[in-house]
Amino acid sequence: MNTRIVFIILGISGIGFGLWYWLTDRSDAHGISAYTHTRAILEFGPRTVESDGLKKSQQYIAEQLSLQGWSTMTQQKQRDTPEGKHTFTNLIARYQPDKLTTLDDLLKLPTKGILCAHLDSKKIPGIPDFLGADDAASACALIIELATTLSKENPELAKGLEIVFFDGEEAFGENITPEDGLYGSRFYAHTLYQRKPKPEFGILLDMVGHKDLKIAVPSDSPSKLYESMLRAAKEHGYEKHYNKAEHPIIDDHVYMNKAGVPTIDIIGKDFAHSHWWHQEGDNIDLISASSLTISYHVVLTMLREQLAAK
Repeated sequence: MNTRIVFIILGISGIGFGLWYWLTDRSDAHGISAYTHTRAILEFGPRTVESDGLKKSQQYIAEQLSLQGWSTMTQQKQRDTPEGKHTFTNLIARYQPDKLTTLDDLLKLPTKGILCAHLDSKKIPGIPDFLGADDAASACALIIELATTLSKENPELAKGLEIVFFDGEEAFGENITPEDGLYGSRFYAHTLYQRKPKPEFGILLDMVGHKDLKIAVPSDSPSKLYESMLRAAKEHGYEKHYNKAEHPIIDDHVYMNKAGVPTIDIIGKDFAHSHWWHQEGDNIDLISASSLTISYHVVLTMLREQLAAK
């Protein structure tokens, strides 16, 4: 075969493959990085309260954030649960070149907004190795990447952001109730009553890495933040992935809103009726770098808008 013809065929094949890849995988370096962090967190195993997996995940996150200039501290509280007393540990991060020495020092810093997710995985009878890849390791992994970008590109904005990885979002029983679940966000929210001035907004992430990404924020979401999310999605061409649910949702944002910090819960749509929620299928195979790319750009745009607002 003529050499020139061979090159033409290879060129056409390459273009075809490139087009196929572009159409099927829209991930970028940020989505790939968030996917890599998700996988790393899952390798530590289940992240139930007081478990080695949770402690190692917290250490991993703290180390990754430290590399980007973020200081982390833990906030602990013992709570009664249906399975006796347990100590829950939140991980809180601030972008500060000088290391903070006490939690009081951290809580005194001016705070424009809060970015948060729950790190714990649910303890499920019959599924001892439940990992909670999208519920919610992917959200925590995404926050690492968002914090990395802000510290590099918008350090002044980063200084106004507080990041929280909640422990104890998951209930010991089947469902969250007023007495069971949301342990970490509940005692963290108590600190918000004392803040002067109080943070102006909160963004909670949960189930943002699913291959078939569909977000439906609670029906009672703060309108300002909901509109900000829609603007960000439209700016990046991701409108079809974002909507509003027909009802409120019980999640970590509840106590933050009660404390007077308007907080939106960016959460996967209709998760309770999926085949994977609180099932073995919530593993790394469920996660997509392309979906994390979408979530990254929408949330980063929201953060920049809200942190810069006067």
